[in-house]
Amino acid sequence: MSDMSDKEIYQLIAGELETKNVDAALWTQAKETALGDSDKTEAIYIRLRFLELVKSSRPPQKSTSLVTVVEVKPKVDELSLMRTELAQKLLNQGKYSLYSILKLHPDASDAVIAAAINNLEAGNLEDSGVHPAEFKYAKDTLGNAELREQYDRRLFESVSNGVVKPYQSYAFEGTGNAYSWWESSKTSVTIGVLLLVVIGYLGVNYLQVQNSSEIQKIAVESQKEVLHTISDAAQMKTQADVGLRAETSRLMSERQNQEMELRSRTADRMNEEQRIMQENRMQAEQQQKQAQKEQAEKWQKTQQDQAEGIRVMKEKQYWACMNMQLSQRNVTSYDAGARCAMYR
Repeated sequence: MSDMSDKEIYQLIAGELETKNVDAALWTQAKETALGDSDKTEAIYIRLRFLELVKSSRPPQKSTSLVTVVEVKPKVDELSLMRTELAQKLLNQGKYSLYSILKLHPDASDAVIAAAINNLEAGNLEDSGVHPAEFKYAKDTLGNAELREQYDRRLFESVSNGVVKPYQSYAFEGTGNAYSWWESSKTSVTIGVLLLVVIGYLGVNYLQVQNSSEIQKIAVESQKEVLHTISDAAQMKTQADVGLRAETSRLMSERQNQEMELRSRTADRMNEEQRIMQENRMQAEQQQKQAQKEQAEKWQKTQQDQAEGIRVMKEKQYWACMNMQLSQRNVTSYDAGARCAMYR
């Protein structure tokens, strides 16, 4: 594969993602590192695939008796060496720069810078100790290849002359910032592994004029560091699994308690409803009995009133009959009583 530019490599990776023709091994590694998060998996895969394509696109080295020569473009090689020397000068002088905000070395590749920017954007800037205004300034400058090169050359010229004023954030002007880019911690296990691989690779390029035994020594040290980082990553994953199990157990316990409390409240509500229904039923029965009693009393009174009315009417008829009989001649009281007895 011929030497490809960063843009061509990113276009190739975009085509792989669009057609879902991704490298299975790298995708599995990215998914494991992202703990199953689909968005992070894709971002990590892009970084890993970019580094792999960059490595495979470089022309093979032509070895001599003691010196290994790599054919690179003069501008790229000069800029890479300048950034490596800039990193060493900033370290020696303890200077603060925009790279300190992203917690990277000045000799980091554009891909590593893009990965660090994406990682900070995906997380919480305040928890990472980065002010949003500082992050935006660093992102706009270092995230643009041309602006980054201009910034690096100005910074290199300043530190080389020894008159540079340590970079002071416009967001915290006058307050100072205690940490340096060398003191940056790993923002994630993936970024840490990538940084170590890139640093080791750039170190080999920088020391390409050294003999092969020295290069092998550097490679072995880089490999040891990568293995150590992978071990740290495994330990962090184990701790994360333990924490996840504890959190899952806590959530299950809380859910069980909530279900028990809900069942208890439901039982209390049902008992209360049954009590109210029982009281309503008893009250209805009492009202029905009272209504029946009142109806019976009313009927009895009606019967009594009717009987009294009949008696009074018969009494009137009897005395009317007696008066009429007694008014006739030759009718005795006995005869009148006998004749009117039917009204009694």
